[in-house]
Amino acid sequence: MESKREELLFHLPLFVNQLLLLLNSGMVLQEAMIKIFQEYENMDNEKEKLFTVRYVSYLKKARNTNMSIVKAFDIFAVESHVKEIARISKILIDGDKRGIDFSETLKNEMDCLWQQRKRIALEKIRTMETKMSFPLALLLMALIIMMAAPAMMQMQIN
Repeated sequence: MESKREELLFHLPLFVNQLLLLLNSGMVLQEAMIKIFQEYENMDNEKEKLFTVRYVSYLKKARNTNMSIVKAFDIFAVESHVKEIARISKILIDGDKRGIDFSETLKNEMDCLWQQRKRIALEKIRTMETKMSFPLALLLMALIIMMAAPAMMQMQIN
């Protein structure tokens, strides 16, 4: 469960960044989300990640049922059980309902998401350092033995 959550959090800042760029370029929220949907839909299978697959599936459901795209994203947020996606969803719902400019709020949330992504990456680096210390110690011991063995053998001969 934690790895799925981390994968969703890893790709969420990219999505918010794309959305914010499209909104700042003058697109309406619905159009921007459809544009991102189309890009994700045309993405290579190798590049597909959990976030993009789920986003595409929920927006396909929205298109088939004539549901609002923002509402579909909200359902995606609720069913993913990730509070950061839920926060983005609430910002989008508020902006869609009220018709106000929410780009500043979205930008602040995006900055928080990038910081969280950076924190998760640093934690993974620390765990990898810990996991790699034992094999490195074994390699060091093997290197010491390989370097000391000829000298020990030379001492026994003399």
